[in-house]
Amino acid sequence: MERRPVNKTRREILQIALPAVAGFISLILYQFIDIFWIAKLGTEAVAGASSSDYWMWALEALMETTTIGCATLIAQSIGAGDPQGARDTAREAVHLSILFSIVFTIFGLAVGEHLMRWMGLSPAALEAGWAYLSVLILSLPVLHLVILGNQIFNAHGDTKTVVIIMGIALSINACLDPILMFGWWGFPAYGIRGAAYATAIGWLLGLILRIIYLRKRGYIPPLREFLRVSGKFIGRILRVGTPTAASHLIWTSVFPLLTTLTTMFGMAPLAGMTIGHRFESLAYFTCIGFSIATATVVGRRVGAGDFEGAKAAAYEARRLISYFLVPTSILFLSAPEFLIRLVTVDPVVVQTGAAYLRAVGLLHIFLGWEMVFEGGFNGLGNTRPYMMVSIPLTLGRYPAAWALIHWGGWGVEAVYWCIAISTLLKGTAMAWLFRRTDPEPLTLASQPGT
Repeated sequence: MERRPVNKTRREILQIALPAVAGFISLILYQFIDIFWIAKLGTEAVAGASSSDYWMWALEALMETTTIGCATLIAQSIGAGDPQGARDTAREAVHLSILFSIVFTIFGLAVGEHLMRWMGLSPAALEAGWAYLSVLILSLPVLHLVILGNQIFNAHGDTKTVVIIMGIALSINACLDPILMFGWWGFPAYGIRGAAYATAIGWLLGLILRIIYLRKRGYIPPLREFLRVSGKFIGRILRVGTPTAASHLIWTSVFPLLTTLTTMFGMAPLAGMTIGHRFESLAYFTCIGFSIATATVVGRRVGAGDFEGAKAAAYEARRLISYFLVPTSILFLSAPEFLIRLVTVDPVVVQTGAAYLRAVGLLHIFLGWEMVFEGGFNGLGNTRPYMMVSIPLTLGRYPAAWALIHWGGWGVEAVYWCIAISTLLKGTAMAWLFRRTDPEPLTLASQPGT
């Protein structure tokens, strides 16, 4: 097949990636507003909420078992000119997601508080964290369908609609935060639980809007068809999604382990790293935007049988994300204290948060490489290589940091540098492995049966 011009590939990637990044920027702004109001409840509340974030990330990683495979099959079906296959994939993914989310909710309610206690939080931080997390766990079925809806939009390359919906839902969420937390305008003051209620309401509103627009765009079948149960695509959805979900689950599970090391030095370093994460999310979500674009473009070209063009798209995405991450790295290296002081004036929190930003900022470009090639493997429908790279290097963060602290005499900076160096290793390994991947991938959308 004739190779597409680079500028056409670049345009195709940017048309998907930039709206996705814009949507994530709105999410970042909301997160800053959220942590701003939570910080008014004290450092313990910030530490508790941040610790619950780690477990929400783990649950969201498990959701990728259904959402990632759905996106891959839809993108490949579109590339192959099979819109009905794309809609059938979405229908089966909805059934699977509802079933999985119910299981996740039951599991989370059963063990969530015990897992948070294991993280070494102070009693006040534990109480705040579980009050926050328990509300979110009850809303997991809604969140799972929200994420699935996003992936369906993304697979169609329609990231602009996601931006609009996210903007509306997050704006309402941000407005509800102080109202429900502090009892403004006659509402009860729920404290940190109010922040969770605001989030759950935002998810529900976002889901309703997604259903309306997915149906309006023709990306999902009429709602009555969702009563029909079939299993044509379920095996393929799980085959693609499970390795990615396993990799991300390990990634999120290691953070609570690292938290047990961080809290050895007090709650302030944990709060500093949490605020640092909020700023790092600017680069992280930019990487996700380009990962989404890479997966979509690669998936479409795979579906069309253009394997050479699929790999070329991933290399172009790597080039673009490298350009985008340079300014972020410079900012993290040159003005980290200024950034942390925008959120808090606690000197210890500022010091530790700035140290975290310096460490990760130095090697941020490799985070982009890792995420772009993850999208490339997702688009190919061959996610096992990513799992083989990600899991051991992510797991290695904890023993490496533990050894530096207990044997090397390092402080909390050991945690920060182990995160940064493992990112470097994952990014370079993913690039090498993708280049060596057979150009004839597992083309799932055209395979008969499961």
